Amino acid sequence: MKKLLFVSALFMFAATTVNAQKDSDNSRKNVIKVNPLGLIFGAASIGYERALTDKSSVVVAPTFGAFKLGGFKYSSFGLGAEYRFYLSSTKTAPQGFYAAPGLGFTTGKVKQDGVTSEAKFTSFGAKGVIGNQWIFSSGFTLDLNGGISYNSYKYTDNSGSAFSGLKANGIFPALGFSLGYAF
Repeated sequence: MKKLLFVSALFMFAATTVNAQKDSDNSRKNVIKVNPLGLIFGAASIGYERALTDKSSVVVAPTFGAFKLGGFKYSSFGLGAEYRFYLSSTKTAPQGFYAAPGLGFTTGKVKQDGVTSEAKFTSFGAKGVIGNQWIFSSGFTLDLNGGISYNSYKYTDNSGSAFSGLKANGIFPALGFSLGYAF
């Protein structure tokens, strides 16, 4: 966890001090970003956004998680994607106000304290968010968004523990906060 925090801090320092080469029309089409709040809660997310047109972009974000909750230890890996529609009339993608549908898949395992077996889980999700991404002259970016998501979870365990055959689904808030660098 400390290494991940150090790498994130190093990335943010580099992002605010390096001057990337711009396109001839002075626009930045790519953004690399991290979610620093996710690190506090045991989930790291690194995203890449690429502007496809003046009003749209695609975001791909792998996620990694490890945390303890109520006597259970979770670890996971996932991949999320969004297609963003930029709605600002004065700015071009990837900056300004946007709406975005997204999909995600996560797989991992959960282990209960004092129990030798572990269960595996998978999760599929869909979300809809609205947000704003600011790109400052230094290339530093701030991305804030919020909306709703629907997630479906399935647990599998061959040992017959409490997780065996467990399924869950529901509607959850979808909140995003990312810092990054545009180039």
